[in-house]
Amino acid sequence: MSNGTASLPDEADVVIIGGGITGCASAYNLAAKKVSVVLLERGAIAGEQSSRAWGFIRKQGRHPAEVPLAAEASRMWVHLQEELQADIEYVREGILAPAETEADEAAWRESVRIAAMHGLSTRLLSAREVEALLPQMKGNWRAGLYTPDDGHAEPRKATEAFAAAAARRGAKLFPNTGVTRIELANGRVSAVHTRQGTIRAGAVLCAAGLGTAAIARSVGISLPIHAIRLPVAETEKTTPFTQLAIWAPDVALRPTGRNTFYIGSGFHSKSGDLDVTLDALRHFKLFLPRLKENQRLVNIRVGTALLRSFAGGINSNAEAEPAINDEIVERNTRGFRERSRHHAPLGRANRRDSRYDSDHRGASGGGEFLYRGGL
Repeated sequence: MSNGTASLPDEADVVIIGGGITGCASAYNLAAKKVSVVLLERGAIAGEQSSRAWGFIRKQGRHPAEVPLAAEASRMWVHLQEELQADIEYVREGILAPAETEADEAAWRESVRIAAMHGLSTRLLSAREVEALLPQMKGNWRAGLYTPDDGHAEPRKATEAFAAAAARRGAKLFPNTGVTRIELANGRVSAVHTRQGTIRAGAVLCAAGLGTAAIARSVGISLPIHAIRLPVAETEKTTPFTQLAIWAPDVALRPTGRNTFYIGSGFHSKSGDLDVTLDALRHFKLFLPRLKENQRLVNIRVGTALLRSFAGGINSNAEAEPAINDEIVERNTRGFRERSRHHAPLGRANRRDSRYDSDHRGASGGGEFLYRGGL
């Protein structure tokens, strides 16, 4: 893997834009087919969303159109640590979404119906079964959506493992190499231009996360992509009381391989901030129905993000660290404390660098905190 100072090759069969998990996994699999691959990343490999995701590996609760792909991906994760020759902290102990209301129970019943159509192991637990599976969490549980063969992994480690394995197969990866434009000839891709030089290529795979919309727009393709900043917290070291990943009404959590928990928003909690930009305005008619449906889950912000978006063009520099919503972080941490039995209160520790996060609502930004306390 290049450190960003090596010279770019003159040409490649495929140029991949984006060094997140999608780009690195694609480079790994293309290289296995003896395709010459060059991957370009504007910052560090796994430096943005793919190092900041929750790490849930799930089939349950998906839109019906997503289920077959999620099921196939789940089967692949089982053997990835061995295949990639790396510890990616993969744990297959299930994901549980407990419900406290009749409406949530009805929604989970519909999820079970969809899962059964695809042969998944997802099932609806009774209140007693939820309590038995997760006795350390308090709640007036009515039911729980549970998929025992779902799991979780560490996104940064998984992405870096794919990158290293792709390089071993002959793919060439260039971090700190931002794309400035894609060149077309007779309506087809002919080259990719970067700050460091130009690569001729007959195919381009754009896996640039938040940057994808601007890159696509530069070649006349309009994609409705918008960012939501979702803050995530991490506890100080503790003895994890479960290996399950949990998505509760007011808090989400999963254990890590560092004896900590990641803490995020629950499925009924206000999750983050939607910064209005030109992309949001361009696709207003598409975003509006989802915004109405989920307006209680996000804060709408009009400010500097809108002004910055007027600059237009492709941002070939690493994305700036996002602002953190301290209020949401504090609320989620409070919810974790109140839900968790037999654990002392958490105290605020030193703030770390903010980090990106993403979840089922799309690409997003967030922040990382550490919290002290006798967990």
